[in-house]
Amino acid sequence: MDQDTTKAYFLDIHEKHADEIFRFCLMKVSNKEKAEDLTQEAFMRFWQSVRRGETIRQERAFLYTLARNLVIDWYRKKKESSLDVIQEEGVDFAGDDRADVERFAQMNEALAVIDTLDAPSKEAILLRYVEGWSPQEIANLTGETANAVSVRLNRAIKKVQERIHATNT
Repeated sequence: MDQDTTKAYFLDIHEKHADEIFRFCLMKVSNKEKAEDLTQEAFMRFWQSVRRGETIRQERAFLYTLARNLVIDWYRKKKESSLDVIQEEGVDFAGDDRADVERFAQMNEALAVIDTLDAPSKEAILLRYVEGWSPQEIANLTGETANAVSVRLNRAIKKVQERIHATNT
């Protein structure tokens, strides 16, 4: 690839995937600025790979792998526990009706429970239900079979439901 083609390719991939990589990082680190930094670093590493002439067949999966590894490295360095960004920044409920407030509370409770799951289950749930990935796409990222991912998702959802039910009784 010549320089102009390489640049156009990178910009196209960035346009297609930057928002979802940012959301993925944000859900993992619960800090907007850090998520922006991790997203930028993931795309810098992607750019370096492209510039070296590496063939990247599944750009999206490659970017998620880069982002996931960067998040893991960040946690190893910081040793901080994850907090939900909604709790950190708060929400202004002025003007919202009671149903919206209750829906937010339920969502916040579910996210707090999801945050207590083991890392592979949490990642699978976020990719499936926040990012909209299929079990096969998650399997391609994690190296598991689609069936194993589906089983992990079902077990994780059951744990979340049980924990929410236990706190509400």
